[in-house]
Amino acid sequence: MKTIVVSGVNLFRGGTLKIMKDCIDSLSAFAGNDFRIIALVHNEKQYPEYANVRYISYPKSRKSWLYRLYYEYIGFKKLSKQLKPDCWFSLHDTTPNVIAKQRMVYCHNTFSFYKAGLRGLFIQPGIFMFSVFSKWIHSINIKKNDYVIVQQEWFREAFEQKFAINNVVVSLPVSENIIPFEKQEKQADIHKKWVFFYPATPMIHKNFEVICKAAALLEKKNIHDFEIVFTFNGTENRYAKGIVRDYKQLKNIRFVGFLKPEEVESYYQNADCLLFPSKIESWGLPVTEAKAYHLAVLISDLPYAKETLGAYDKAKFFDPDNAAQLADFMEQFIYKKLIYDETKAIVYKKPYTRNWDELILFLFKE
Repeated sequence: MKTIVVSGVNLFRGGTLKIMKDCIDSLSAFAGNDFRIIALVHNEKQYPEYANVRYISYPKSRKSWLYRLYYEYIGFKKLSKQLKPDCWFSLHDTTPNVIAKQRMVYCHNTFSFYKAGLRGLFIQPGIFMFSVFSKWIHSINIKKNDYVIVQQEWFREAFEQKFAINNVVVSLPVSENIIPFEKQEKQADIHKKWVFFYPATPMIHKNFEVICKAAALLEKKNIHDFEIVFTFNGTENRYAKGIVRDYKQLKNIRFVGFLKPEEVESYYQNADCLLFPSKIESWGLPVTEAKAYHLAVLISDLPYAKETLGAYDKAKFFDPDNAAQLADFMEQFIYKKLIYDETKAIVYKKPYTRNWDELILFLFKE
């Protein structure tokens, strides 16, 4: 029986946790009784049970980078000698120092292409340092991999150029075939407010300030028939606290706090438009979700955004540093005068897979 080790000890919430869960689910279905799967995770209680999957928890992995570095470059090598895996599949950007017949890494962190600036050093020093060291983190052992997997074509091209490699696979984290949800059009009613939704963790690259500044500009023009919903409340971190402190006086912004998946769905049902001013993403899952609800999308005019959107008939791109432009587009949307941009489907080069099942089949078909 062959052994596959999949490591993701740093993935514990949000989209990254979903990546790990989706990978294990597809691996388990593919492997059947022919493979033994060992999943190295932050907390095994977060995962479902499978007959052919054994979990090993590393609860200290999130305590400090020292633990993380120890596991990646010392602890996992010792473990690989014990387990003697046929394949080691790392799901969090780093290529660990292990012994295995086949090695691969899934890179979904794009911070090596993000410039946090000195402001980021004081507001979210972890993000700043990660953006500085990401190139180094990606580069260690990267050429020892049989495959490097990324989520978008622009990311593949950037990796090929930066690290001089030619074994990069693009694998979409979600299906291209979006199943639309039924969503009723709002009735014309002067008492109803247009709802702009931005479900995102309060991190500096998510760029909440440009939305807040746009809201302030609209209020100065006496435009109040809208509300903006943010999924944090100021208790999460220093950055969130600063946003709430600086903009809580704006009447049209609601800080609702963290939402459970079923609550997010409810907000999508009530929303009219997704705002997505993020400056860097490996994918941008809310964009895909907004398409399923056929919401209008006001989104950063950046490569990741255009690739995530693909062909969509209700998208408008804006400069993520230009609050006045965003305010103008929001006003046009509120008064039904917005002219959407033309978008197009992305043509992917090979190797390319459309979902996790296809990726696992591609990686382990031999």
